[in-house]
Amino acid sequence: MRNGPNSLRFLAVLVLGLAARSAVAVELGIEGDFGNLQFPWTPIAPLSQSTFPSDNFFVGSQAWITTPLGEDAAIKVSYDRDPVLRNSAEATVQFDRGIASLAVGPFIGLFNTDATPWSAGMSASLKLQWPGVAYVSLRNDGGMAISVLPIAGDPQSLTELSAGLYVPHGIVSGLVSAKRFNEVDAGGSLVTDSLTRYAMTVDVFKKDVPYTALLSLGYELRSKYFAATQDTDALGAIVLGIDSTVQLNPAYKLLADFSTGAYVFGLGSLQGRGPTSNSFLFSAGLGLSVNLAAIPPAPPKAASAKASAAPETEPGPEAAPSTAPETEQGADQGAPNADQGSPTTAPEEAPAEPQATAPAKKGPGIDAGVGLCYDALPLTGTALDALLFLFYTRGGAWGDLMVPLKNGISVGGELGFYYMSSTIQGITINLVDVPILAKASFTTGKIRFEGFGGLYPLGVLSSVASAFQFGLDLGGRLSLGGLYAEGSYVWGLGSAQSFPRYGLGYSIRIK
Repeated sequence: MRNGPNSLRFLAVLVLGLAARSAVAVELGIEGDFGNLQFPWTPIAPLSQSTFPSDNFFVGSQAWITTPLGEDAAIKVSYDRDPVLRNSAEATVQFDRGIASLAVGPFIGLFNTDATPWSAGMSASLKLQWPGVAYVSLRNDGGMAISVLPIAGDPQSLTELSAGLYVPHGIVSGLVSAKRFNEVDAGGSLVTDSLTRYAMTVDVFKKDVPYTALLSLGYELRSKYFAATQDTDALGAIVLGIDSTVQLNPAYKLLADFSTGAYVFGLGSLQGRGPTSNSFLFSAGLGLSVNLAAIPPAPPKAASAKASAAPETEPGPEAAPSTAPETEQGADQGAPNADQGSPTTAPEEAPAEPQATAPAKKGPGIDAGVGLCYDALPLTGTALDALLFLFYTRGGAWGDLMVPLKNGISVGGELGFYYMSSTIQGITINLVDVPILAKASFTTGKIRFEGFGGLYPLGVLSSVASAFQFGLDLGGRLSLGGLYAEGSYVWGLGSAQSFPRYGLGYSIRIK
């Protein structure tokens, strides 16, 4: 019996109850996830397909509520529907003293299987930091679990260790995490679903800019062990990801994340049965966080209407009181009224600042560079199959026309021309592509992130086959000075194939 929606409804009732009691100091949020880079929950036997399926979609969700308990403490209640850990809820008390942060509380698994209708354990995390220099963090969930499952005493468990260094406008971190979920099949044998992740992350931010980006590159090992047959289905994946937050206003924050398997391959019983080269394996999420204390109160329309009507109905008697408020305001504004130049000049100078950034020139720019590029181009049926997992040397140029907006954000378009070449086993393949893209960029210091999308014409010339195809390209590029890394996915149009593509290199900006 898997009853995740009922668990979510229970948490929603709890959230509304807490919000009603403390409507001025509550932050709550909800997020939904969708993807196909995981093992399915239901099967408790090894996969029988010849290749790992890419249509195994999973819908996850998170919901949480946080309210302060004082200056340095808060309580957080949350629910999570995770591809590995299944349904879980926790309530933690969090203490933050700047140099040290601690969170501890119960961790509960709910309605995941018939054999484990519930499990209870402890969630604990500790973070120590030298502000502005470095930090180290450790988290463990479910380590002391109590369960009705006789074979596995801790059906759900999560361990995560991370450490990082602060750099200008960012934090560079290393992360190791492990998730595990145990269940039993009909014969009473153990089935273990696990995920181990090694990653490097770069958290990019800038003061007074309402946008942040967390970029990640890592290796993930997913596995499902079946004790009855002694088989292990496993997938290895090199994963690229980005998490972003956008502070829409003081009360609302938009959350978004996206990750994709740059290279996914089968291990264990799935050796040689991994996903096809044109499979698009991904995970994406979108959510919203609301700070109830920051929502402005509705203006008292009736009271303001009566206040504005009063001076008109009783002009005579109100003459003296009406002057009194003016004199009271004059106590604060008397000096400015005497110095009329200050108040009048300040409002005129306030819009002058946006005018200094807004008219920032829209002008063309050209980047030229060289590097490596990987295209998982599925040219099946030819001798080019051996080239599908090659990195190609790449050279080219791309020009853009960008219009700066504010806070480091620009929008515009890009036109590029790239040439790539590689030779293996006597076969030479040349790729020529001329992408026509719309894009938006965010720049902070020497770091620039660009998201783009548009038409991707690609020509393939080789000693055994030639082809020309069109696709829609959607992806992003991260630049640090002259170094850049980019990734995208090309959806083929018509009979053209779809494939992921990634690049790394060095470019020079030509003004």
